[in-house]
Amino acid sequence: MKIRIKKDKIRDAAKIAASAADKRGAIPILANILLEAEDNLLRLTATNLEIGVSTVVDCIVEEEGKATVNASKAVRLFSSLTGEELTLEREEGKVVVKSVNSRFSLASLPPEEFPEVEVPEDFSVKLPSDEIDKALKKVSYAAGKDEAKYILTGVLLRSFGDRFHAVATDGHRLALYEVFVESEEWSAIIPKKSLSELKRLLREGNEVEIVEKHNKIYFRSGDTVMWSSLIEGEYPDYTKVIPEGNSKVFTVDRGEFLSALKEVSVIFDREEVRAVIFDLTENSLRLTAKSLEGETSEEAEVVIPVEYSGEPFRIGFNIAHMIESIGSFDGDSITVHMEEPVSPVLVTSQEEPQLKNVIMPMKV
Repeated sequence: MKIRIKKDKIRDAAKIAASAADKRGAIPILANILLEAEDNLLRLTATNLEIGVSTVVDCIVEEEGKATVNASKAVRLFSSLTGEELTLEREEGKVVVKSVNSRFSLASLPPEEFPEVEVPEDFSVKLPSDEIDKALKKVSYAAGKDEAKYILTGVLLRSFGDRFHAVATDGHRLALYEVFVESEEWSAIIPKKSLSELKRLLREGNEVEIVEKHNKIYFRSGDTVMWSSLIEGEYPDYTKVIPEGNSKVFTVDRGEFLSALKEVSVIFDREEVRAVIFDLTENSLRLTAKSLEGETSEEAEVVIPVEYSGEPFRIGFNIAHMIESIGSFDGDSITVHMEEPVSPVLVTSQEEPQLKNVIMPMKV
């Protein structure tokens, strides 16, 4: 392998690929970037077997071939070298990098040891990058943390053919973001730890294409493809959890509501069961909370105006769940749909009809 390439191009491409390399170094080859030179293109690929990234840049290929270099060393080297153009050449088990006044010889493991990577040619759904980024941002907070319920620790992406869902739930609250787009039908549960890598990819272009294949999900944006292994198993039927026709409804200014919740939460320590009580009367919502510590107690109360015309109603919530739910919306107003003090509550915003949150109340 021997190529000539612009320093800026290989520097940026190495940073993109290196993010997926194995930082722990348990399997040495996974700490490396695979370099593949062919048809005046250089493909850089890295994977830790759970996620992977592959990107392509233009170059001048004088001799086709493959090589591997340590990901972190490559990023540091390509960022520090001077000159506009670099030469990379594989020589006797090493990769020699030359610039205008420098020469470096980097250790190179055999490229045959690198895991075989198959990047799909066809993708089944295309979305604006900012739309999928928004979907993930607005639902991922609701994913579970309990490894005993491993399926719930991921985010479900599901395509129905005419619409696309991003869903997360921990069994106590649920977030659903819906986008109307035509595609093939499929579903995939993405580990939450893969989402940070995906968010980096979404900055690479204006559109992202998605396909699920061989128990992996692939995302392509511009010249870069990122893939992730999936959580195996059947995700709960979340559509049955979303209540319809709840008769007790109030609408409130989102900013004022969120501020009131945060004010009340000040009295709680992190490890406490943090319950907030909602007392609704006509056009008024009183939020109260009590913190118990030893023989002493602290109390908080905030009253805010709301649009509500029903009978007086009392219901309780985990205040952290409610704060995260309200914080996931961007609109000016929030509507809360309730029925019984122990039945699921639906949170919506007229300005963001694509987002629905469900919260289970606490007994009060």
